[in-house]
Amino acid sequence: MSFRWGLIGYGDLAEKRVAAALQHSGELRAVWGRNPDRTADFANRHGIELACKTLDELLGEELDAIYVCTPPGSHADYAVAAAEHGRHVLVEKPMASTEEDCERMIRAAEHASVRLGVAHYPRALPKMIHIRELIRERVLGTPVWVNIASHSWFSPAEDDPKHWRVEKTASGGAGALADIGVHRLDLLEYWLPGSTLVSALFSNLVHNFEVEDGSALLLQLPNGAPVQAYFSWNSKTWIDRLEIAGSEGKIIAEPLDGPNLTVIRGRDREELSLPPPENAHLPLIEEFVSACRENRNSLCDGASGLRATALLRQAILAAER
Repeated sequence: MSFRWGLIGYGDLAEKRVAAALQHSGELRAVWGRNPDRTADFANRHGIELACKTLDELLGEELDAIYVCTPPGSHADYAVAAAEHGRHVLVEKPMASTEEDCERMIRAAEHASVRLGVAHYPRALPKMIHIRELIRERVLGTPVWVNIASHSWFSPAEDDPKHWRVEKTASGGAGALADIGVHRLDLLEYWLPGSTLVSALFSNLVHNFEVEDGSALLLQLPNGAPVQAYFSWNSKTWIDRLEIAGSEGKIIAEPLDGPNLTVIRGRDREELSLPPPENAHLPLIEEFVSACRENRNSLCDGASGLRATALLRQAILAAER
């Protein structure tokens, strides 16, 4: 039997990736958003049978799961409502704006005996899985240093549908850190769990956003190794680099979301190509469907989403001091 999806939200990400991935992993039967005209237009263009006029209408349909694809400030309310209607829930990142909301979502899913997942899609990509295997096989030896850097240009006009990403309440309390940084914090937890935040510095060097246009973080792995991370939207140059150095070897992924992976063992250097699929969201969504059918935790469950949100919130609070 086909896995039946309902979608909340019709924004940029739903348009570009999510709707197609849901259709590929099962049947996208229904969509709801706050604007009925936009909901109907989205449904028509994506071949979705039901353009619901209310959230209750969506949740009243015969669906297996709901994908919440809205700004993070609304995730908790929608996820809890879906769980209370007996639907599995997959939410966009960050999981929510606060740890308390994450915990509320987890409790609702546990009470309803449904699965809760967070769409930190990089976890399911071939390159990220291979990096985890290299670390587990101790190809790097003891981790001694991690460097993460991602900067680009983002300056949305006030009428841009993506403007919510620079609005503090809607975005999850941060700018580039909440949008692109939180994926990398989640990957750090996936590969080398248990990091703690040492310090955070937020700046607005170019843009006058409500949120930062640049964030620098210093974290520490459980063994004491430093993690340096920088995320920004204030440079028209571009970088997306990850380095993990260990006592025996090193990994370089640049760009992180591209195919290239360099593995260095002593003086030996190996160049690998592990390309992502055309739709980067699809592997994680397919894995979530399998988790629901097998009644097990998904690759990125509520507890994982909570840990990434906790690091995000700690960085925001530290930068405000």
